[in-house]
Amino acid sequence: MALSSSVVAAEPAGETALAQRQVVAFDIAAQPLDRAALAFAEQAGVQVFFDSARLQGFASTALKGRYSLDEGLRRLLGTAPVDYRFDDAQQVTLTRRARADEQTLQLQSTTVQGQRLSERQETYLQPRSVAVIDREQIDRRPPRHAADMLEETSGVYTAVNQRDPGLSVNIRGVQDYGRVNMNIDGMRQNFSVNGHQQRNGVMFVDPEFISSVEIDKGTSAGMGGAGVLGGIASFNTVEAREFLGDGKEFGGRIRAGHGIGELGNGTYFNGSALFAFGNEVGDVLLGVSERHFGDYRAGTNDKDNLGTQIRLRNQYPAAWENWLDSEVGDTGSVTRSQLFKLGLNLPESQRLQLSYIELDTDSKDAWTWLSADGQRYEYQRSGSSDVIARNTALDYSYSPDDDLIDFKAKLYYVSTRQDRWSAGSTATPGSGNWYPDYTDKYRTDTWGLQLQNTSRLYLGDAHQFAVTYGSELFRDSFKPSTTRTPSTNETAYPYIKGATPEGERTMAGLFGQVVYDYDDWLTLDAGLRYDRYRLEGDTGLTVWMYPDGQFTSGGNVRSARSLVFDVDREEGRFSPTLGVAINPGVDWLQLYTRWGKGWRPPAVTEAFMSGRPHGGGGSEQVYPNPFLEAERSHNWEAGFNVFKESLLRDGDRLGIKVAYFDTRIDNFSFMDINVSVPGGTVGGIGLGRSAYQNNQEQTRFRGVEYNLDYDAGDYYARLSYTHMIGSNDFCSKEFYMGGAQERVQVGTVPGFIQVGPIQIPVQLPVYEAQANDELNDLVTCGQIMGSAAYMPADRGSLTLGMRFLDRRLDVGARLRYSEGNGENLDTWGFTQIDQALWPQYEVYDLYASYWMTSSLNLALSMENVTDQAYFVAMGDANNLSLARGRTLTGMLEYRF
Repeated sequence: MALSSSVVAAEPAGETALAQRQVVAFDIAAQPLDRAALAFAEQAGVQVFFDSARLQGFASTALKGRYSLDEGLRRLLGTAPVDYRFDDAQQVTLTRRARADEQTLQLQSTTVQGQRLSERQETYLQPRSVAVIDREQIDRRPPRHAADMLEETSGVYTAVNQRDPGLSVNIRGVQDYGRVNMNIDGMRQNFSVNGHQQRNGVMFVDPEFISSVEIDKGTSAGMGGAGVLGGIASFNTVEAREFLGDGKEFGGRIRAGHGIGELGNGTYFNGSALFAFGNEVGDVLLGVSERHFGDYRAGTNDKDNLGTQIRLRNQYPAAWENWLDSEVGDTGSVTRSQLFKLGLNLPESQRLQLSYIELDTDSKDAWTWLSADGQRYEYQRSGSSDVIARNTALDYSYSPDDDLIDFKAKLYYVSTRQDRWSAGSTATPGSGNWYPDYTDKYRTDTWGLQLQNTSRLYLGDAHQFAVTYGSELFRDSFKPSTTRTPSTNETAYPYIKGATPEGERTMAGLFGQVVYDYDDWLTLDAGLRYDRYRLEGDTGLTVWMYPDGQFTSGGNVRSARSLVFDVDREEGRFSPTLGVAINPGVDWLQLYTRWGKGWRPPAVTEAFMSGRPHGGGGSEQVYPNPFLEAERSHNWEAGFNVFKESLLRDGDRLGIKVAYFDTRIDNFSFMDINVSVPGGTVGGIGLGRSAYQNNQEQTRFRGVEYNLDYDAGDYYARLSYTHMIGSNDFCSKEFYMGGAQERVQVGTVPGFIQVGPIQIPVQLPVYEAQANDELNDLVTCGQIMGSAAYMPADRGSLTLGMRFLDRRLDVGARLRYSEGNGENLDTWGFTQIDQALWPQYEVYDLYASYWMTSSLNLALSMENVTDQAYFVAMGDANNLSLARGRTLTGMLEYRF
């Protein structure tokens, strides 16, 4: 009688069905079935229950290739008279099929549990540049600022301001205005307040609620890729299932941390509580978090690395030493967060989840001022901010036991509001430049909708297809207001509108991607997306122009003229992607290359911002550019992955990922700090008069990323390094709107001149204002202010650790290094407003984590052990806030 394996389980639940369809790379030789079951458990990362004695005499079929768990187990069993069932997402039971004259033989005694790859380790199997920061890595250096979570990730930088809790992610030199999709659980964080061009677009996230961070570099044909040039930074929050399990209907986590003694260095209470309840019907997750930080001291060792020009060290050495030794003023903040998630498991493998995340943070702004005697720097508060960020989402998923359906939908709303008080002018009231203190209110509302389905097809043993397709839409509304009143000398229109204008931008896209895998050695993927945007708003500026028609000279005949733009424009574009990966004869090596195009239309602020950025009577003025063109990128990368198990000892794992990337952007938008407006007759004299322009040169960001991850259980090592290559020129038209004029004589008219009491008849010249084509075509270079002015400094990290006491005690050390980008550390001038002030540094950290019981953990971390004086690479150069000096913190965590 022919025998074959079959499934005897009932219709699986949603998560179980999803686990059965998870694709895993198998390599199991034909062998006795009980040994093959051990190998399957190890490679699939699941528990397999069986009675070893009942499987004696049966052999497995060889299994090699990438298969779902269900398909892989079916192939492995082959014709053996053994049934299987998935008890849940992590457990499989094998039973020997009964003969006609006996009852089913239930198998009992042997349980094999495999160790599935972590999300971080799985990145070394993916033929693209992706990185995962897990909770373990975050806890080794408890973040004071959300940017601390990203500092060890290759290709990722943050323009961090130590006083501002907002996070701005830079991927491979690209940031701002949505070039990087920063999101929380897929919800885009598009809040933007125009500042000093270091951070145009920030998000607010509480590290206490983060489960993992995924960085997907480059353009994307999938969900979240609309308007993206640099990549996608996804901050994934905790889920109820992390605390629940088989038969466990409630659980949670309580964490409480604090700085220790004088080494606490401004680190006060930092903690959270998470509670989860649930069963097969649904689950609830509740969370609260509170974080208190005060002023801190920066490091003081190796201060010569800071150069001679930061804080004018050469001119005021005593004040410089005082600045270095004093606390960094007004860096304290208070953050409170809440989280709520309600999930319902519906029939037919459906799930519905409602989530709400709120963060409220207070912070200060301050600048240093030189004392009258030149002996010290004093911090003077220039403002304070209260930010409330609210994220609401409704998620739906449908994952039946059907390879053609894996459907997800999300409807979300994100509202971020900042109330910012600013100090009044320091000018004297009679100067005409004084204005009182005022409050700005900035609000960005984002509505979003996401629809996506994945279908999987299997043709024979060697051909596998995964087709993902869907749509995304989001709409940003910017709603600023202010109580600011103008100084007497502020006459430009509209002076009160502010540098962060009102307006709306909508983007919608359709996308599809096909991934083809052949016999586990060749992988091809191709994607195409179509995105379309609409930009709506109004803006304006005041210019001084000659009158229309002919005129006679009679002094200054130019007069003020208001140019008002009511903008409603839209445009669309296709963007393809293509990738190829091969395993050249060995299963531990993968070579890959990827290519893609990206497209980003201008944001509201870039197109509409206008007014004075600071107030006062100087020439500073921000002009709008409603004609700004969309950016277009061409991304290319090539790299290789190495993933090898049991290399030096049984069970160890080595992952290596190296990639060269080259991102070229046409029409790159940057802040030009020396522009001329219509009506001008001379160019190049408007330093401080700014507008966004498209770079007429191609903007290029390229480099090499190195990643290594080795884990032998008792000891481990991790390395990351980013090397950036080259520099960019930024060139644009001096008269960015055109309209340059020259006065040309076109004739004469009879007239007279008065000489005493006598009128003498003369021929008076007649003039006409004509376009000055030479000035309209004039291109200037190097007048840039912004994060793109300099390539990010090379940066890397090395972590070495050991585990003791059955791996309950984890101790280690970490080196954070940057070679710096100190082009102007020892020279100074105003030819470039944006100074590259990122000195070289080597910072050492120590950490320890001890699980005293299975539920109770004590963690210690000492940051900057040698008390180095440094700035974080790519940090906010204008803020000039040194990073923390030696800091010791502790965290107690209880899980239940």
